[in-house]
Amino acid sequence: MRFGRANAGGTNVTGSGNQVNTGRVGGDMRQVHVSGPAASDPRLLAAQARLAELEAALDTHADEVHSIDSCRRAVARIDEELSTSAPDGRRLTENLEMLSLALGSAASLTSLAGSLHSAIEALLS
Repeated sequence: MRFGRANAGGTNVTGSGNQVNTGRVGGDMRQVHVSGPAASDPRLLAAQARLAELEAALDTHADEVHSIDSCRRAVARIDEELSTSAPDGRRLTENLEMLSLALGSAASLTSLAGSLHSAIEALLS
């Protein structure tokens, strides 16, 4: 149940006080709030850089991996998770495991995957 109306300023309280909006809000009581890790977090930047390196190397060494489609799917999921405001450690770990299996024994890529894994562990710690 919503109470309130468009307001040019001030404070609106809806329902039993579950939502308090300050400042200008629309009739539907929506405000946009942006939160998440700072884009300049060096651990996040390092993980994203390792992921970009691995993604570029996948294109070069696609014929060496066990399943290139699974590799690309895992990389996309890791990228998606790193782009969220709060990366989920469990999902990242699962996708790193999927990536490792999909890479197989491609030596040129397993070292990059190891670097990515280390960077993600540092981010999550």
